[in-house]
Order: sequence, then C-alpha cells, then structure tokens
Amino acid sequence: MLWLRVPEKVYIKKGCMPVALRELKEVMGKKKAFIVTDKESYKGGRIAPVEKLLDEMNIQHTAFFDIDKDVSVCDITAGAKAAGLFEPDVIIAVGGGNVMNAAKLIRVLYEVPGADIAELSARFGDIRKREDLFPKTNVKASLVTVPTSSGTGEEVTPYVSVCDGDNKYVVADYEVMPEFVVIDSDYMISQTREEIARSAKTALVHLFSAYSDENATEYTDGFVIKAFENIINYLPDYINNGEDDPAGCEKLAQASAMAGIAYANTGYSADNAVCVSGIAEMIEKSAENECASARFCELANAVGVSGEASGLISKIRELSELCG
Repeated sequence: MLWLRVPEKVYIKKGCMPVALRELKEVMGKKKAFIVTDKESYKGGRIAPVEKLLDEMNIQHTAFFDIDKDVSVCDITAGAKAAGLFEPDVIIAVGGGNVMNAAKLIRVLYEVPGADIAELSARFGDIRKREDLFPKTNVKASLVTVPTSSGTGEEVTPYVSVCDGDNKYVVADYEVMPEFVVIDSDYMISQTREEIARSAKTALVHLFSAYSDENATEYTDGFVIKAFENIINYLPDYINNGEDDPAGCEKLAQASAMAGIAYANTGYSADNAVCVSGIAEMIEKSAENECASARFCELANAVGVSGEASGLISKIRELSELCG
C-alpha cells in the first residue's frame, strides 16, 4: 500500500507569505495568534512583516522568543505556559529548525497541559505503527510554520528533537506536523555562504536517507529526484552569488522542503544521519547489493547524471567539496 502524509497546505513561492497568511482570517477565521521565534529573529525584525499582516487583519497577537539554539524542555514548558495564558487559536512559528521544533511541542503542551515530553518520546520503530497513542492536536490551535532558513525541512516533518540536561528526546508523530506551511524564499535570501552550504548538506543527507530507506515509495522517490535536481542545477551559482541569486535561494528552499517530505514519509533513524561525504561511500557499498545498486543507477538516470552509480558518486563528491 502506498501512502503519503504532508501538511494540509504548503505554500512554496517567493513572495507568497502575505497572500498565504491572509487565509488565517479569510478562510480559517482565526482571532488570536501566538508567534514563536528566537531572540535573533525577534530583535532583527524577522517577525515584523507577520505582525503587520496580523494587525491589518485585526488578529490579536503576542510573541514568545525565548528559544535557544538547542531547544530544551524548559523552553517548551515556558512557551506552553505563555500560550496557555494568551489562549491563541493559531500558533505561528517564524525562524529556523530550532523554532520549528519548539513550536511543534509548545502546541502539544498547550493542547494537552498534562502531557509529558519524556513519555511522548517513547521509543518507536515505524512511526506509522506507534503503539502509544499520541495526544490529539489542532483542537485549540492550528500550527503554521514560516521557515527563515532552508535545509532541515523541519517545517514539514513529524519529528522533534529536544534536550533536557544530558538527555535528548526525539518525539515522532504526525500530530506534531503543522497544518499550514509557508515557505517564502524572501525570508531566506540573507543566508550566508556557510548557512547555504549547511542547508544543502542537510537536504542531501535527508533525501539520500529517504531514498535508501526500506519504506521508500514511488511517491517519496519523486520528491527525492526533484530535490536532488534542484541542488545539482542551482546550488553552484547560489552558493557563490548569495543574495544576488534569488532563483537559487527559492530552488534550495524547495529542495529542502521536498527532502523533508520524503524523509518524513519513509523513516526516522539517527543511523541515517551520515555526512555528505559518507553518502558516496554508502553508494559505493551498495554495489555489493544488486537491488541497491540498481536503485542508485535509477536515481542517476533520473537526474541526468552520466555514468550511472559512478557518476552519482562523482556528483556527490563534487557537491561535498563545493559545500566545504
């Protein structure tokens, strides 16, 4: 059986944010918005355009920006408490992967105040066969994600990583996935060369993890192929030209989201988190397995890389060197 789980709505277009967010009022009838972001984004005015739109739509709003780079249980608890006091009917995450992570769990704890993150992170194999029931979300508040960086694809995945001292929890359930995603590359255009390289490497790891996973389907393969095409065709110019290449910025944002969707619909495994250079070694080893080798030959042909698997290995090493 083939299936695919994605957010209810995903806007992916340069400059789409103003149009997309108007649905909060005009379609969804939202009245109170709780914005989750980090200190840097808040002080840098990243959420100002969102606040302006909310004001124009007469949607009350407040912002919670006490989010660290490594999201902690303390951050989540504080955010959920603030949301509980404000009682929003929509939570809007504006920021990088850490903000996306935080907002997902803030929504869960806001919806179910007695929920325990450690219990929610109970070990799992296949996310689709989770034995423990997960709290129902989108009852009190919808979740909207507006990423300001590309790479992790956290805005479209059902995964959350959170720290509690020396403990690290991974929460995985489709109930943490946002209903509404706005991927506007205008919010990502100021990324540095280092940030662009990091984004591309993360997207590559996600798309190859999804492609090599035993749960891969024709649907996830489609996202992988298109994401890989975008990176091959647009990353070289974008990483060298930065803000002067808005088309490259948009294509990398799309690649990151597509890789995230593919990753979200195959399987989560810390073992899959190899470095980009490690992907080439993984493909080389696949030559020992006829089926795996054939898969990578298909991918090479699909993206127009000559030499089949060997050409794919050369392209991965080329991209790895480009990203540094």
